[in-house]
Amino acid sequence: MAAKKKARRTTMRSSKGTKLYVKRDAKGRITDVQTYKRAHAADMRRKSKAELAAAGKKKAKAKAKKKAAVKAKAKGVAATLRGRLAKARAAIRKAVKKAPARASKQVAAARMAARKAPRQAQAAVKKAVKKLPPKAQKAVAKAETQIQKTAAKAEKQVKKTVKAVQQQAAATTKQAEAVVAKVQETAEKSAATAVEQAKDLFEKASEAVSNVVENVIPGQTPAK
Repeated sequence: MAAKKKARRTTMRSSKGTKLYVKRDAKGRITDVQTYKRAHAADMRRKSKAELAAAGKKKAKAKAKKKAAVKAKAKGVAATLRGRLAKARAAIRKAVKKAPARASKQVAAARMAARKAPRQAQAAVKKAVKKLPPKAQKAVAKAETQIQKTAAKAEKQVKKTVKAVQQQAAATTKQAEAVVAKVQETAEKSAATAVEQAKDLFEKASEAVSNVVENVIPGQTPAK
């Protein structure tokens, strides 16, 4: 049995010289006429079975190569991590052995830092002030001056208040002493007056007794 003829394409040119593709059926009849340029571009866009198979093999090889490279890299990273882990464990064991001495050193360092903190803070403040713009530095200096003036003023006011309280206490003490002296003098005068009055009463009583005795026994005077 004879093989069946396939449709074919043949090239030819138009009357103007343009290259064409002529498509024919199995019997040789023209079924389609295409420009060579357009048909060739369409042919280049399409891939044959052989080209597709070759591209698939190439892609598979590249994929396998990439997978092998990733696997090798993963093995290398794992080995590196194992080494680092071993080093870290050794460092931890060493640190645990040296922990007491290190802790005491850290405590001493913390104490020293606490002692140096005020000075460091002052130095840091001065350094920070130096880094400020000129206007800000002037404002800070002005504020410090104002604070110093306010502190001095408050100190003077406290001294003045203390002195006034001391003076008031001294004046109160003097006033109390004067009152006591005045009361004492008044008491002494009252006592002296009472004694003089008693003497006067005694003398008057003595004179009365003498008069009574003279009236009872005329010519006799009582012995004093």
